[in-house]
Amino acid sequence: MLEFTSRIILLKRVFSSRAMWIFFLMWAFPVFSSRVQGAEDQIRVPILNKTLTRAELIEQIKKEGEVIVGNWTYTANDTLVDRFKEYVKKEYGVDVEIKYLGTQEPGTYLTNLYTAQKAGNPAPYDVLAIEENYYHEALSHGVVQPFLPSDLVPNLKNVLPSFVYAPHAVAFQATASPGIVYNKDKAGFLKDWKDLADPRLKGKLTLAKPGDITAAGFLIGLCWSLGGDYKRDEDMKKAIDFAVDKIGPNVVKYTTSSSEMQQLLRSEAVHAVMFWNSLARLEFLEGYESTAFLNAESGQAMANGFAWIPKNAPHPVLAQIFVNFELSDERQVPPDSWKLEKGPWAEFHEGLLGPHYEGLLPDWIKPYYSSMYPSLEIVQKQYKPVDWNFVGIHMDSWMKYYEQRLQ
Repeated sequence: MLEFTSRIILLKRVFSSRAMWIFFLMWAFPVFSSRVQGAEDQIRVPILNKTLTRAELIEQIKKEGEVIVGNWTYTANDTLVDRFKEYVKKEYGVDVEIKYLGTQEPGTYLTNLYTAQKAGNPAPYDVLAIEENYYHEALSHGVVQPFLPSDLVPNLKNVLPSFVYAPHAVAFQATASPGIVYNKDKAGFLKDWKDLADPRLKGKLTLAKPGDITAAGFLIGLCWSLGGDYKRDEDMKKAIDFAVDKIGPNVVKYTTSSSEMQQLLRSEAVHAVMFWNSLARLEFLEGYESTAFLNAESGQAMANGFAWIPKNAPHPVLAQIFVNFELSDERQVPPDSWKLEKGPWAEFHEGLLGPHYEGLLPDWIKPYYSSMYPSLEIVQKQYKPVDWNFVGIHMDSWMKYYEQRLQ
Protein backbone atom coordinates (compact mmCIF):
# COMPACT_ATOMS: atom_id res chain seq x y z
CA MET A 1 0.00 0.00 0.00
CA LEU A 2 2.87 2.40 0.82
CA GLU A 3 4.55 1.57 -2.48
CA PHE A 4 1.33 2.18 -4.39
CA THR A 5 0.77 5.53 -2.65
CA SER A 6 4.29 6.73 -3.45
CA ARG A 7 3.77 5.89 -7.10
CA ILE A 8 0.56 7.94 -7.17
CA ILE A 9 2.42 10.93 -5.73
CA LEU A 10 5.02 10.67 -8.48
CA LEU A 11 2.34 10.30 -11.15
CA LYS A 12 0.49 13.30 -9.76
CA ARG A 13 3.53 15.41 -10.57
CA VAL A 14 3.35 14.15 -14.14
CA PHE A 15 -0.41 14.68 -14.57
CA SER A 16 -0.41 18.39 -14.00
CA SER A 17 -3.89 19.14 -15.27
CA ARG A 18 -6.74 18.47 -12.91
CA ALA A 19 -8.79 16.76 -15.59
CA MET A 20 -6.02 14.36 -16.50
CA TRP A 21 -5.44 13.54 -12.80
CA ILE A 22 -9.13 12.78 -12.22
CA PHE A 23 -9.17 10.58 -15.31
CA PHE A 24 -6.13 8.65 -14.05
CA LEU A 25 -7.67 8.08 -10.63
CA MET A 26 -10.90 6.83 -12.17
CA TRP A 27 -8.84 4.24 -14.07
CA ALA A 28 -6.28 3.31 -11.44
CA PHE A 29 -8.29 2.76 -8.26
CA PRO A 30 -10.73 0.15 -9.59
CA VAL A 31 -7.81 -1.81 -11.00
CA PHE A 32 -5.83 -1.54 -7.77
CA SER A 33 -8.87 -2.36 -5.65
CA SER A 34 -9.61 -5.51 -7.62
CA ARG A 35 -5.99 -6.63 -7.30
CA VAL A 36 -5.97 -6.11 -3.54
CA GLN A 37 -9.28 -7.96 -3.18
CA GLY A 38 -7.91 -10.83 -5.23
CA ALA A 39 -4.74 -10.97 -3.13
CA GLU A 40 -6.68 -10.94 0.14
CA ASP A 41 -8.85 -13.82 -1.08
CA GLN A 42 -5.82 -16.02 -1.72
CA ILE A 43 -4.83 -17.80 1.49
CA ARG A 44 -1.65 -19.84 1.48
CA VAL A 45 -2.19 -22.98 3.52
CA PRO A 46 0.98 -24.88 4.42
CA ILE A 47 0.77 -28.65 4.96
CA LEU A 48 -2.01 -28.83 2.36
CA ASN A 49 0.37 -27.05 -0.05
CA LYS A 50 -2.57 -25.15 -1.51
CA THR A 51 -3.72 -21.60 -1.98
CA LEU A 52 -7.39 -21.33 -1.05
CA THR A 53 -10.07 -18.70 -1.25
CA ARG A 54 -11.76 -17.85 2.02
CA ALA A 55 -14.81 -19.82 0.92
CA GLU A 56 -12.65 -22.87 0.17
CA LEU A 57 -10.90 -22.48 3.53
CA ILE A 58 -14.23 -22.42 5.36
CA GLU A 59 -15.27 -25.60 3.55
CA GLN A 60 -12.01 -27.24 4.63
CA ILE A 61 -12.64 -26.23 8.25
CA LYS A 62 -16.14 -27.72 8.05
CA LYS A 63 -14.69 -30.90 6.56
CA GLU A 64 -12.17 -31.30 9.38
CA GLY A 65 -14.69 -30.41 12.06
CA GLU A 66 -12.42 -30.96 15.05
CA VAL A 67 -8.90 -30.56 16.35
CA ILE A 68 -7.03 -32.80 18.81
CA VAL A 69 -4.67 -30.97 21.15
CA GLY A 70 -2.19 -32.43 23.63
CA ASN A 71 -1.38 -29.96 26.39
CA TRP A 72 -1.28 -29.74 30.19
CA THR A 73 -3.85 -29.79 32.98
CA TYR A 74 -4.77 -26.14 33.49
CA THR A 75 -7.19 -25.27 36.26
CA ALA A 76 -9.46 -23.70 33.62
CA ASN A 77 -9.15 -26.26 30.82
CA ASP A 78 -12.87 -26.01 30.06
CA THR A 79 -12.57 -22.27 29.53
CA LEU A 80 -9.76 -22.77 27.01
CA VAL A 81 -11.88 -25.27 25.08
CA ASP A 82 -14.95 -23.03 25.01
CA ARG A 83 -13.01 -19.93 24.00
CA PHE A 84 -11.30 -21.70 21.10
CA LYS A 85 -14.64 -22.85 19.75
CA GLU A 86 -15.95 -19.30 20.05
CA TYR A 87 -12.80 -18.01 18.35
CA VAL A 88 -13.30 -20.24 15.30
CA LYS A 89 -17.00 -19.37 15.13
CA LYS A 90 -16.20 -15.65 15.23
CA GLU A 91 -13.36 -15.81 12.70
CA TYR A 92 -14.80 -18.32 10.24
CA GLY A 93 -18.46 -18.79 11.13
CA VAL A 94 -18.02 -22.52 11.68
CA ASP A 95 -18.89 -24.68 14.70
CA VAL A 96 -16.05 -27.07 15.53
CA GLU A 97 -15.12 -29.45 18.31
CA ILE A 98 -11.85 -29.67 20.20
CA LYS A 99 -10.57 -32.77 21.94
CA TYR A 100 -8.36 -31.27 24.58
CA LEU A 101 -6.04 -33.72 26.32
CA GLY A 102 -4.18 -32.74 29.46
CA THR A 103 -1.35 -34.38 31.38
CA GLN A 104 1.59 -33.41 33.57
CA GLU A 105 3.67 -36.17 31.93
CA PRO A 106 3.87 -35.08 28.27
CA GLY A 107 6.37 -37.79 27.39
CA THR A 108 3.37 -40.08 26.90
CA TYR A 109 2.34 -37.98 23.91
CA LEU A 110 5.62 -38.70 22.17
CA THR A 111 5.40 -42.43 22.92
CA ASN A 112 1.96 -42.53 21.29
CA LEU A 113 3.19 -40.45 18.37
CA TYR A 114 6.16 -42.73 17.67
CA THR A 115 3.93 -45.81 17.89
CA ALA A 116 1.54 -44.36 15.31
CA GLN A 117 4.42 -43.39 13.05
CA LYS A 118 5.90 -46.87 13.09
CA ALA A 119 2.51 -48.40 12.32
CA GLY A 120 1.96 -46.01 9.40
CA ASN A 121 -1.12 -44.52 11.06
CA PRO A 122 -2.20 -40.85 11.25
CA ALA A 123 -0.82 -38.93 14.20
CA PRO A 124 -3.04 -39.20 17.30
CA TYR A 125 -2.77 -35.41 17.78
CA ASP A 126 -3.10 -32.33 15.59
CA VAL A 127 -1.15 -30.01 17.88
CA LEU A 128 1.20 -30.62 20.76
CA ALA A 129 1.65 -27.61 23.01
CA ILE A 130 4.19 -28.79 25.56
CA GLU A 131 7.66 -28.04 26.88
CA GLU A 132 10.50 -27.18 24.52
CA ASN A 133 12.53 -30.30 25.17
CA TYR A 134 9.80 -32.55 23.78
CA TYR A 135 9.77 -30.53 20.57
CA HIS A 136 13.50 -31.07 20.12
CA GLU A 137 13.16 -34.78 20.77
CA ALA A 138 10.28 -35.13 18.31
CA LEU A 139 12.22 -33.13 15.71
CA SER A 140 15.16 -35.52 16.02
CA HIS A 141 12.75 -38.41 15.35
CA GLY A 142 11.46 -36.77 12.19
CA VAL A 143 7.83 -36.48 13.30
CA VAL A 144 7.42 -32.67 13.26
CA GLN A 145 5.62 -31.00 10.35
CA PRO A 146 7.00 -27.71 8.99
CA PHE A 147 4.29 -25.05 8.62
CA LEU A 148 5.66 -21.59 9.44
CA PRO A 149 5.19 -18.97 8.19
CA SER A 150 1.52 -19.53 7.42
CA ASP A 151 -1.34 -17.26 6.39
CA LEU A 152 -3.37 -19.14 9.00
CA VAL A 153 -0.98 -17.95 11.76
CA PRO A 154 -0.87 -14.17 11.31
CA ASN A 155 -0.33 -13.63 15.05
CA LEU A 156 3.22 -14.87 14.57
CA LYS A 157 4.10 -11.26 13.75
CA ASN A 158 3.57 -10.31 17.42
CA VAL A 159 6.11 -12.82 18.74
CA LEU A 160 9.78 -11.96 19.23
CA PRO A 161 12.06 -13.91 16.86
CA SER A 162 13.80 -15.61 19.78
CA PHE A 163 10.55 -17.46 20.49
CA VAL A 164 10.08 -18.72 16.93
CA TYR A 165 11.69 -21.91 15.63
CA ALA A 166 10.62 -21.58 12.00
CA PRO A 167 9.47 -23.52 10.15
CA HIS A 168 8.43 -26.00 12.85
CA ALA A 169 7.37 -24.40 16.14
CA VAL A 170 6.56 -21.27 18.10
CA ALA A 171 6.56 -20.58 21.84
CA PHE A 172 3.32 -19.71 23.58
CA GLN A 173 5.09 -19.02 26.90
CA ALA A 174 7.94 -16.65 27.73
CA THR A 175 9.08 -17.26 31.32
CA ALA A 176 8.24 -20.88 32.22
CA SER A 177 10.69 -22.69 34.45
CA PRO A 178 10.58 -25.75 36.73
CA GLY A 179 11.69 -24.91 40.22
CA ILE A 180 10.97 -24.59 43.91
CA VAL A 181 7.56 -23.33 45.02
CA TYR A 182 7.73 -22.70 48.75
CA ASN A 183 6.19 -21.11 51.82
CA LYS A 184 8.46 -18.13 52.35
CA ASP A 185 7.32 -17.76 55.99
CA LYS A 186 8.24 -21.34 56.82
CA ALA A 187 11.22 -21.88 54.51
CA GLY A 188 12.63 -18.41 54.00
CA PHE A 189 16.13 -19.82 54.36
CA LEU A 190 15.96 -21.28 50.83
CA LYS A 191 18.19 -19.43 48.38
CA ASP A 192 19.40 -22.09 46.00
CA TRP A 193 18.78 -25.68 44.90
CA LYS A 194 21.29 -27.28 47.27
CA ASP A 195 19.47 -25.64 50.20
CA LEU A 196 16.77 -28.32 49.82
CA ALA A 197 19.14 -30.51 51.84
CA ASP A 198 18.64 -28.30 54.92
CA PRO A 199 17.38 -30.53 57.77
CA ARG A 200 14.70 -27.94 58.60
CA LEU A 201 12.86 -29.31 55.56
CA LYS A 202 12.77 -32.89 56.84
CA GLY A 203 9.38 -34.36 55.95
CA LYS A 204 8.30 -31.02 54.47
CA LEU A 205 9.33 -31.42 50.82
CA THR A 206 7.98 -33.03 47.65
CA LEU A 207 10.07 -33.60 44.54
CA ALA A 208 9.07 -34.49 40.99
CA LYS A 209 9.04 -38.15 40.07
CA PRO A 210 12.04 -39.13 37.94
CA GLY A 211 11.28 -39.25 34.25
CA ASP A 212 10.09 -35.94 32.84
CA ILE A 213 11.26 -32.39 32.27
CA THR A 214 10.27 -31.26 35.76
CA ALA A 215 12.76 -33.71 37.24
CA ALA A 216 15.33 -32.79 34.58
CA GLY A 217 14.98 -29.10 35.43
CA PHE A 218 15.56 -29.96 39.10
CA LEU A 219 18.71 -31.98 38.35
CA ILE A 220 20.12 -29.35 35.98
CA GLY A 221 19.55 -26.60 38.55
CA LEU A 222 21.04 -28.70 41.32
CA CYS A 223 24.06 -29.40 39.14
CA TRP A 224 24.58 -25.65 38.66
CA SER A 225 24.12 -25.11 42.39
CA LEU A 226 26.90 -27.58 43.10
CA GLY A 227 29.20 -25.75 40.68
CA GLY A 228 28.85 -28.34 37.94
CA ASP A 229 28.02 -28.52 34.23
CA TYR A 230 25.10 -30.73 33.18
CA LYS A 231 27.01 -31.68 30.03
CA ARG A 232 29.66 -33.44 32.13
CA ASP A 233 28.68 -36.97 33.14
CA GLU A 234 30.56 -36.85 36.41
CA ASP A 235 28.88 -33.58 37.41
CA MET A 236 25.39 -34.94 36.75
CA LYS A 237 26.20 -38.11 38.65
CA LYS A 238 27.31 -35.95 41.58
CA ALA A 239 24.08 -33.95 41.38
CA ILE A 240 21.91 -37.09 41.34
CA ASP A 241 23.83 -38.59 44.27
CA PHE A 242 23.36 -35.34 46.20
CA ALA A 243 19.63 -35.37 45.38
CA VAL A 244 19.25 -38.87 46.78
CA ASP A 245 21.68 -38.83 49.68
CA LYS A 246 21.36 -35.27 50.94
CA ILE A 247 17.94 -34.04 49.80
CA GLY A 248 16.16 -37.40 49.76
CA PRO A 249 15.81 -37.66 53.58
CA ASN A 250 13.67 -34.49 53.51
CA VAL A 251 11.26 -35.78 50.84
CA VAL A 252 7.84 -36.91 51.98
CA LYS A 253 6.68 -37.83 48.46
CA TYR A 254 7.71 -37.84 44.80
CA THR A 255 4.78 -36.50 42.76
CA THR A 256 3.85 -34.51 39.66
CA SER A 257 0.24 -33.91 40.72
CA SER A 258 -0.29 -30.16 40.97
CA SER A 259 -3.54 -30.55 42.90
CA GLU A 260 -1.81 -32.73 45.48
CA MET A 261 0.98 -30.20 45.88
CA GLN A 262 -1.57 -27.41 46.29
CA GLN A 263 -3.30 -29.28 49.11
CA LEU A 264 -0.02 -30.06 50.86
CA LEU A 265 1.20 -26.47 50.66
CA ARG A 266 -2.11 -24.97 51.76
CA SER A 267 -2.34 -27.25 54.78
CA GLU A 268 1.34 -26.58 55.57
CA ALA A 269 1.93 -30.33 55.54
CA VAL A 270 4.90 -29.41 53.35
CA HIS A 271 6.85 -26.18 53.06
CA ALA A 272 8.31 -26.65 49.57
CA VAL A 273 7.48 -28.53 46.37
CA MET A 274 9.29 -29.06 43.10
CA PHE A 275 7.04 -27.87 40.29
CA TRP A 276 6.60 -24.89 37.94
CA ASN A 277 6.54 -21.16 38.65
CA SER A 278 2.91 -20.95 37.48
CA LEU A 279 1.83 -22.78 40.65
CA ALA A 280 3.29 -20.02 42.84
CA ARG A 281 1.34 -17.36 40.95
CA LEU A 282 -1.87 -19.34 41.14
CA GLU A 283 -1.53 -19.81 44.90
CA PHE A 284 -0.59 -16.18 45.53
CA LEU A 285 -3.65 -14.95 43.66
CA GLU A 286 -5.88 -17.47 45.42
CA GLY A 287 -5.00 -15.72 48.67
CA TYR A 288 -2.01 -17.79 49.81
CA GLU A 289 0.35 -14.83 49.86
CA SER A 290 3.13 -16.69 51.66
CA THR A 291 3.57 -18.98 48.64
CA ALA A 292 6.37 -17.87 46.32
CA PHE A 293 8.67 -19.12 43.59
CA LEU A 294 12.38 -19.30 44.33
CA ASN A 295 14.50 -17.81 41.57
CA ALA A 296 17.49 -19.91 42.49
CA GLU A 297 20.76 -18.03 42.77
CA SER A 298 22.68 -20.45 40.56
CA GLY A 299 20.09 -20.39 37.82
CA GLN A 300 16.74 -21.51 36.43
CA ALA A 301 16.37 -23.72 33.36
CA MET A 302 14.20 -21.98 30.78
CA ALA A 303 11.60 -24.47 29.53
CA ASN A 304 8.85 -22.62 27.71
CA GLY A 305 5.94 -24.35 26.05
CA PHE A 306 6.17 -24.62 22.25
CA ALA A 307 3.31 -25.40 19.89
CA TRP A 308 3.99 -27.67 16.92
CA ILE A 309 2.15 -29.94 14.52
CA PRO A 310 3.02 -33.64 14.10
CA LYS A 311 3.43 -35.09 10.64
CA ASN A 312 0.29 -36.78 9.32
CA ALA A 313 -1.92 -34.74 11.64
CA PRO A 314 -5.54 -35.60 10.72
CA HIS A 315 -6.79 -31.97 10.90
CA PRO A 316 -3.95 -29.76 9.62
CA VAL A 317 -5.97 -26.60 8.92
CA LEU A 318 -7.58 -26.44 12.35
CA ALA A 319 -4.18 -27.31 13.82
CA GLN A 320 -2.74 -24.10 12.36
CA ILE A 321 -5.76 -22.12 13.48
CA PHE A 322 -5.28 -23.44 17.03
CA VAL A 323 -1.63 -22.32 16.98
CA ASN A 324 -2.79 -18.87 15.89
CA PHE A 325 -5.30 -18.90 18.77
CA GLU A 326 -2.48 -19.70 21.21
CA LEU A 327 -0.74 -16.51 20.08
CA SER A 328 -3.89 -14.38 20.04
CA ASP A 329 -4.35 -11.36 22.29
CA GLU A 330 -7.12 -13.07 24.24
CA ARG A 331 -5.20 -16.29 24.84
CA GLN A 332 -1.96 -14.57 25.83
CA VAL A 333 -3.65 -11.95 28.01
CA PRO A 334 -7.15 -13.24 28.81
CA PRO A 335 -9.72 -10.41 28.89
CA ASP A 336 -12.44 -9.92 31.50
CA SER A 337 -14.92 -11.62 29.18
CA TRP A 338 -13.22 -14.95 29.92
CA LYS A 339 -14.47 -14.58 33.51
CA LEU A 340 -11.39 -16.20 35.01
CA GLU A 341 -10.44 -16.09 38.64
CA LYS A 342 -7.07 -14.45 39.16
CA GLY A 343 -5.25 -17.74 39.84
CA PRO A 344 -6.27 -19.48 36.60
CA TRP A 345 -5.59 -16.22 34.73
CA ALA A 346 -1.98 -16.33 35.91
CA GLU A 347 -1.66 -19.94 34.75
CA PHE A 348 -2.62 -18.95 31.21
CA HIS A 349 -0.38 -15.88 31.09
CA GLU A 350 3.25 -16.99 31.19
CA GLY A 351 5.07 -13.75 30.49
CA LEU A 352 5.22 -11.50 27.43
CA LEU A 353 6.12 -13.02 24.06
CA GLY A 354 6.66 -9.54 22.66
CA PRO A 355 6.02 -5.86 23.37
CA HIS A 356 2.68 -6.03 21.53
CA TYR A 357 1.09 -7.89 24.45
CA GLU A 358 2.28 -5.56 27.21
CA GLY A 359 -0.41 -2.96 26.53
CA LEU A 360 -3.09 -5.62 26.99
CA LEU A 361 -2.37 -6.30 30.66
CA PRO A 362 -5.45 -5.65 32.86
CA ASP A 363 -5.27 -2.99 35.53
CA TRP A 364 -5.67 -5.45 38.41
CA ILE A 365 -2.44 -7.31 37.61
CA LYS A 366 -0.20 -4.26 37.15
CA PRO A 367 0.54 -3.66 40.88
CA TYR A 368 1.56 -7.33 41.31
CA TYR A 369 3.13 -8.03 37.94
CA SER A 370 6.74 -7.35 38.85
CA SER A 371 6.53 -9.55 41.95
CA MET A 372 4.73 -12.42 40.21
CA TYR A 373 6.74 -12.56 37.00
CA PRO A 374 10.53 -12.35 36.80
CA SER A 375 11.90 -8.99 35.76
CA LEU A 376 13.98 -8.69 32.62
CA GLU A 377 17.04 -8.32 34.86
CA ILE A 378 16.29 -11.61 36.66
CA VAL A 379 15.53 -13.39 33.39
CA GLN A 380 18.81 -12.20 31.88
CA LYS A 381 20.82 -13.08 34.97
CA GLN A 382 19.23 -16.24 36.34
CA TYR A 383 17.03 -17.79 33.63
CA LYS A 384 19.45 -19.80 31.56
CA PRO A 385 18.93 -21.33 28.13
CA VAL A 386 19.39 -25.09 28.03
CA ASP A 387 20.63 -27.29 25.22
CA TRP A 388 17.49 -29.42 25.10
CA ASN A 389 18.89 -31.49 22.24
CA PHE A 390 21.69 -32.59 24.56
CA VAL A 391 19.26 -33.14 27.42
CA GLY A 392 17.01 -35.24 25.21
CA ILE A 393 19.89 -37.51 24.29
CA HIS A 394 21.04 -37.98 27.89
CA MET A 395 17.85 -37.72 29.93
CA ASP A 396 17.06 -41.45 29.82
CA SER A 397 20.41 -42.34 31.33
CA TRP A 398 20.04 -39.62 33.99
CA MET A 399 16.58 -40.80 34.97
CA LYS A 400 17.52 -44.48 35.01
CA TYR A 401 20.39 -43.76 37.36
CA TYR A 402 18.15 -41.51 39.48
CA GLU A 403 15.48 -44.23 39.74
CA GLN A 404 18.09 -46.87 40.60
CA ARG A 405 19.47 -44.70 43.39
CA LEU A 406 15.99 -44.13 44.83
CA GLN A 407 15.24 -47.85 45.07
